[in-house]
Amino acid sequence: MSEPTLTSDGELFVINFGDDLNTTDHVWVAGMNSLLDEVAAVEGPKVLITTGAGKHYSNGLDVDWMAGKSSEEVISYVNSVELVLGRILTFPAPTVAAVNGHAFGAGAFSVLAHDHAVMRDDRGFVCWPEVHLGMGFSPGLLAMIKGLLSPAAARETIVTGRRYAAAEAVAAGFVDRSVALDDLMGAAADLGLPHAATAEGSVGVIKKQLHADVTAALGTG
Repeated sequence: MSEPTLTSDGELFVINFGDDLNTTDHVWVAGMNSLLDEVAAVEGPKVLITTGAGKHYSNGLDVDWMAGKSSEEVISYVNSVELVLGRILTFPAPTVAAVNGHAFGAGAFSVLAHDHAVMRDDRGFVCWPEVHLGMGFSPGLLAMIKGLLSPAAARETIVTGRRYAAAEAVAAGFVDRSVALDDLMGAAADLGLPHAATAEGSVGVIKKQLHADVTAALGTG
């Protein structure tokens, strides 16, 4: 169970994804929708930062739960995760992923959904392991890859399942910079705070325009 929690400090609103494994399970989906509603309702300048606990930023979909469910239940669940990703992608304030560790599967999509991302430099990988698991990508998730990464990076990461350490993740365009763990949250704040005032304006509308093709494929457009 991964129940996200929210803390705030002035203009910074930080969602921690939960326990050490941080899967995007049903508890995470419900919690994220509630917390995104809460932050969106706050008036004035603001920045949304997401992070994790322990060695994972997010370990992605709850594959153990999926293994015992019907195809209809699995599709409904994956769609619910995609809706959260679409909400992050078009959130009406600057967003920053503070990647404290591994970001696998849906966790890597969460990183991509933010306006900015910073990753600890000494531990963790960003990866889509689907090619090694005999899995494919939904139209919405594939649209995120094609729309938010360069063609070369998109091709390499999904065809080979390559794991990107921090410096490689910067080069591939997953994250903006890598820093020491102790500097992670400060670096995330530095990326977001200069743009906090845009939350009072049209940034949410602009993101919806920018990502219209992706959100349409995710079912959030």
